Amino acid sequence: MTSPAPAAVGGEPTDAGPACARLLITGPGQVELLQQRLPPLGEHDVYARTVISGVSHGTEMAWLQGSAASLHRCWDPQRRFYSHGRGRDYPVAPGYESIARVTVTGSAVTSVRAGDLIAVDAPHATGHLLTEQTAAVGLLPEGTDPQRAVFHILARVALGGVHDARPQVGDTLVVMGLGTVGLLAIQQARHAGALVIGVDRYPLRVQAAHALGVSAIHSHDGLDVAAAVHDLTDGVGADAAIEASGSYRGLHEAIRCLRVGGRVATVASYHGDQAGLRLGEEYHRNRITLISSMTINGCDQRTHPLWTLDRLNQTAQRLIAEDVVRVDGLITHRIPFDHAAEAYALITDTPQDTIKVVLTYDT
Repeated sequence: MTSPAPAAVGGEPTDAGPACARLLITGPGQVELLQQRLPPLGEHDVYARTVISGVSHGTEMAWLQGSAASLHRCWDPQRRFYSHGRGRDYPVAPGYESIARVTVTGSAVTSVRAGDLIAVDAPHATGHLLTEQTAAVGLLPEGTDPQRAVFHILARVALGGVHDARPQVGDTLVVMGLGTVGLLAIQQARHAGALVIGVDRYPLRVQAAHALGVSAIHSHDGLDVAAAVHDLTDGVGADAAIEASGSYRGLHEAIRCLRVGGRVATVASYHGDQAGLRLGEEYHRNRITLISSMTINGCDQRTHPLWTLDRLNQTAQRLIAEDVVRVDGLITHRIPFDHAAEAYALITDTPQDTIKVVLTYDT
């Protein structure tokens, strides 16, 4: 018999398990920690304690700022479109990049054991109740460094974007936005044989690309990025682009950088009302293909079943383990979980100083 589903936020399960603190966004600009207890352990379940979790700058800032689409429109999961009407409400439990260590296993669990390190697609919290299957899927090799493993999920996101952009050996590919996903994508695209040009408005991130051996452009005021890319490609433009900035201006600039018949794969989420995307210009005249890269939320990878979510995850993990994709040095800030609000303030107020912000936990 499996354990009951976790209690709703704010509820106290009967015969509850160990204490747990969860991070909640309770309204625009409001971050709180909720103290509660995990549900009781079932025979096919495990408890795990979080070691480190990564903050997803784009997704979580949209919840914090109140601009996430799901707050304002109603998603129909059967017909798969948004419609007019009230969206979901706060509180929101953000986060999906957690590395945790198994502490207790149910009596029937055989595939993981106490002490195992696992990757968990779960919100920021000190502890988790997981099914054995979920824990087993996230099981990491013995000796894995949690501070490297925290990049696994976003490396998978970046890999999906590279697959959708389809660079061939000798192609020139622009990566617009050099946050964590962009810096992972430039390395994967180079590994695939592309000549990569990164673009970002923050010098810190441009320097990070250079440290990884990739050419990058600082898109400061007054610079025509598309002109610079065309100058680097004998005047014809890049073959493809990956848009990782989450900005309509960035998306438009990615389109401007391409040659006739080029393609843009978007890996970022776009939130709220933004200016800067003008589809009547280069997109229309140069017959650009725009591709939404999505590997979750019920969307199989485009070459499924050849490439599955598990295969993408395993490949991303291997590329990091083999240092084909380098992540050392990309964590710019380590914030204790108890001070999580400071992490969000840092990303909101001084994004130019951040690449990867993580929350650390006492274990």
